[in-house]
Amino acid sequence: GEKSGYSVTYSYDNPLRPGRATVIEKELYVNGRREGNSYYYYPTGELKQIVYYKNGKKHGLAREYSRDSTLITVMDYNENYLVNRERINRRDSQGRKQGTFREYDSSGRIKKEENYLDDQLHGYYREYDGDGELVVAMRYERGKIVEEIDEDIRELLDMKNTYDEQGRLVFQGGYREGVPVGIHRFYDTTGTVVNAYLYNENGQKISEGIIDIQGNRTGAWTDFYNTGEIRAKGAYLNNQRSGTWTYYYRSGGIEQKGRFERGRFHGDWTWYYPNGNVWREERYLNGREDGEFVEYDQGGNILSKGQYINGEKDGEWLYQVGDHTERGSYIIGLREGEWKYYYSDGTLQYEGYYSRGNPDKKHKYYYPSGALKEEQYYEMGIREKNWKKYDEEGNLVMTITYRNNVEQRINGVRIRLPESDVTLIR
Repeated sequence: GEKSGYSVTYSYDNPLRPGRATVIEKELYVNGRREGNSYYYYPTGELKQIVYYKNGKKHGLAREYSRDSTLITVMDYNENYLVNRERINRRDSQGRKQGTFREYDSSGRIKKEENYLDDQLHGYYREYDGDGELVVAMRYERGKIVEEIDEDIRELLDMKNTYDEQGRLVFQGGYREGVPVGIHRFYDTTGTVVNAYLYNENGQKISEGIIDIQGNRTGAWTDFYNTGEIRAKGAYLNNQRSGTWTYYYRSGGIEQKGRFERGRFHGDWTWYYPNGNVWREERYLNGREDGEFVEYDQGGNILSKGQYINGEKDGEWLYQVGDHTERGSYIIGLREGEWKYYYSDGTLQYEGYYSRGNPDKKHKYYYPSGALKEEQYYEMGIREKNWKKYDEEGNLVMTITYRNNVEQRINGVRIRLPESDVTLIR
């Protein structure tokens, strides 16, 4: 049949790994046409582009990354035609930030958006929570905050200043009908900002910390839920999260803890259940998973364990899924080689081979007694040949014959089904 499954292209020209294979393309095919996300890499192995295909054509969003994993271009395609291209997170020849800088969370939602001119914040600065809701909005001109909230609301504000006995400004903030809104600053006797509160448009304090004269967050900061409980504690350096950050449940228990470097996850991170038990342990490098990953249930039993390299699963992995355990290996995020599943008592439940993420060759399932339950056969994700099912006594109860992923016969009797031009990758 036509090509289906992931097609992986390798190069041996990586100067960092002379003589060793490096993945440069990983493309998903269905019935001979590219479908879904395809991945393209620099010669040295770093991810360069993620492109979405539909019916063999570029369609929807495509993303381009620099070698340090920074997203630098977002493109929108409609059946191979480039509809829009936005360059973000860019620096000029002198290394200065220019234009829009944007960060996304692991699910693809915008986490933070900044605008720069000659390495200074210029334009709107926005932060969003995990649900995609806007939680902070400020406007900068040449590195200084000139507006913290929407203009329509600002016109309705009553700006209040408080002075000490010597006439020095010690507090400045805006109110709307008595409700605090935007940034409220506190000053020492030298005029230096020593603390600031950030309020949303409903008067709820969402952050507390120091904003320097350039308008950057710096030093220790605390974020709050809109109901007042502490949400996170950590530090900023040049307006980016830096060092150790701790996130909390509304109940006060720790939700996750780890380090940031230049605003990205870096090093060891640990997640916790509400009862305080460890949920997940993993390592990051420049914002991508890199190193050992372990996930636990609330009783401390391992649910999954393995390694990541540059954000992709790699090497041996283990999963505890319901009543059985799964073991096998990945290469660049795709199942590769032999995989086996075991019942809770250690009895073999399943064994099969994978190639580039697709089931391949013979796959076998077993009853808890160890008796053969089912035999399947694939050719690179396509169902082929005779599939057999047995009862627990070993009697053959059904045979299904496949050709190019389509059922041809059941127990030797030819069947006719409506044709479909879509081959599903299992």
